[in-house]
Amino acid sequence: MDDEFQSDNDEDLYRNPVYYEPAGRNLDLEADDLGVPNGEGLLDVLIRQRKRVPVDKRGLICPDCRDLRSRRVPMYLVERDGMWFASHYRKPGDKPISHESDEHLARKERVAKDSEDHGFPADIESQAAGGHARLDVRITGANGIVLGYEPQLSAQTARGMRAREGARRRGGIRSVWDFADPDHTGIGRVPYVRTPDLPASVIRVQKNPIEIREGNFVLEEGHCNPSGALDRCPNKPYDPKNPTATGYCGEWHRVLVPAYLSSSYAMERGTLTLTQFIVEAAAGERVPFQHDGYYGWLPRQQWQNYLEANGPEPEEKKRQAPSVRSGDRRDRCTEDRPASEVRSEPKQRRGSRSIVLESRPAEEIRVPVDAAGKPIPLCRFCGTPASLPGPEGLPEHFSCRREQES
Repeated sequence: MDDEFQSDNDEDLYRNPVYYEPAGRNLDLEADDLGVPNGEGLLDVLIRQRKRVPVDKRGLICPDCRDLRSRRVPMYLVERDGMWFASHYRKPGDKPISHESDEHLARKERVAKDSEDHGFPADIESQAAGGHARLDVRITGANGIVLGYEPQLSAQTARGMRAREGARRRGGIRSVWDFADPDHTGIGRVPYVRTPDLPASVIRVQKNPIEIREGNFVLEEGHCNPSGALDRCPNKPYDPKNPTATGYCGEWHRVLVPAYLSSSYAMERGTLTLTQFIVEAAAGERVPFQHDGYYGWLPRQQWQNYLEANGPEPEEKKRQAPSVRSGDRRDRCTEDRPASEVRSEPKQRRGSRSIVLESRPAEEIRVPVDAAGKPIPLCRFCGTPASLPGPEGLPEHFSCRREQES
């Protein structure tokens, strides 16, 4: 009964969830009970059905084809080096089944076309070096940079996202993970950007700009007071019920702040689009960073400032690259598909995504001194050092007084 079918290759086996209709849930093929209560003997039951029960009668179907295509596509189990995988049941000559939404495809096509138009060759569905990951879009950048653009529009587990990013990083790929959900579990766990959730028809029109809303950071430092360089205290989360509230703690901070929260940077650069970001990342003008497990992107000059202030990033521990047959199938998942029910993790809404690198209490801040070693008083208007007194005998800057009197 299994003689006439088209088998998935090893790469495709690493991408498939499987739904078991009698249990009404996705199976966890790594668990002894397959993720089914009291299901310790279920695997043996499914194995015994070979050659006895037609594939479409075994109750194993693809949940993606059901949810995204409204199709009931039977599946069967395949064993590889002691591990079990689910494969689609296809007739000989049928093409592999895609789980990508039209929006997912539109983003890949748009980024590939924009990259080509700016002089950076791009390939859709390209194999990474070593064969351990398949890139949605592979972009050949300047000075040996290989950029992988990975739109991710559906829920995934944090563990799966980290594993997939690790496989790409070990292959020398700079990945740009594009999320539309502001609460996606992958945000911050991989080098990411966040863009609006747009229909495919809008994305495919190249003259339509796609705004970068998150993922691009800048480095700021200064005193946390009304006259300081910081617009908001990074230790006081944003209150959506009181969006105009400002709070200062009086300390000194060095912080990585999202560019959209930096008024000075936003005014200087304006709105950043996905096309501009991808082109600048391919040219090396934007660099991914990782701080205490949180990932994002910095403009190259900001990256240099970050390294000068915090030193080089720690080297990643060397790992032996997994073989195709013995590797973790989550490393090779490139599809825009829902996560397995068993491995799904609850979403956690995050507050401000500013990253505090260093803070110092106000009393520990070094007071500027003059040539004689005496402290320089602060301007009565702006709070910065001012050596000369004004008409009232208080320290001030001439420019500050003129501004106050105008």
